[in-house]
Amino acid sequence: MPGFYEFFAGGGMARLGLGSRWHCLFANDLSAKKVQTYRANFPPADELIQGDVYSLNTTDLPSQADLAWASFPCQDLSVAGKQKGLSGDRSGSFWGFWRLMQGLQEEGRGVPVIILENVVGTISTRNGEDFAVLLDTLVSAGYRVGPMVLNAVHWIPQSRPRLFVVGVHNTIALPQPLRAYTPNAFLHPAALQRSFAAAPQEVEKVGSGGIYRDRLTAGRSWLISSRKIPPASVGTRKKKLDGSTN
Repeated sequence: MPGFYEFFAGGGMARLGLGSRWHCLFANDLSAKKVQTYRANFPPADELIQGDVYSLNTTDLPSQADLAWASFPCQDLSVAGKQKGLSGDRSGSFWGFWRLMQGLQEEGRGVPVIILENVVGTISTRNGEDFAVLLDTLVSAGYRVGPMVLNAVHWIPQSRPRLFVVGVHNTIALPQPLRAYTPNAFLHPAALQRSFAAAPQEVEKVGSGGIYRDRLTAGRSWLISSRKIPPASVGTRKKKLDGSTN
């Protein structure tokens, strides 16, 4: 049974969506109320640790996960907020999560698949700079990257669009049927395509197949495996990568 880590877990909605075919190895959230809800949803939830993501170490993460899910805070990326982006105190907690992903790679326990989830404002915050930084961070660590937007309105009577950035490590062979050269309108709205195309990039050939784009689900989402996006300024929060706590 594949195992996963769930960061910024809230009430465990990612775990609920993954279902019984996945085994939760570790979960974390800062909020006491959310932790209480998580424990009520998945008792006894012994794998759940309450606390700041910056207070965690790789020793807190058991075994080797197949997937790491991070629905990091949206306040600094939302159009309703002050849009400080990844340099903000709330949304900037992404860097605490990423410090752990880097640590696992150094230990030979790198996670093959990483999924980031946040509001669609992430696409355009600070003129797309934060979106470009997320892509660059994953690509620089050896991941193919595929952004997509899913709206809950297609399943329930509520419009709730969310951005998902999926990273699949280059060591994972993606079957040919899962590859595509063009985006799909259902999961890649115009705003996402514009921001993706506008991100500064240097495209390089990859292997004998040259430049190609991959998708996770046939006809639904595409992954860019060969884009090199120059890192952008991400503010003071990134300094937390040295492992210091709040």
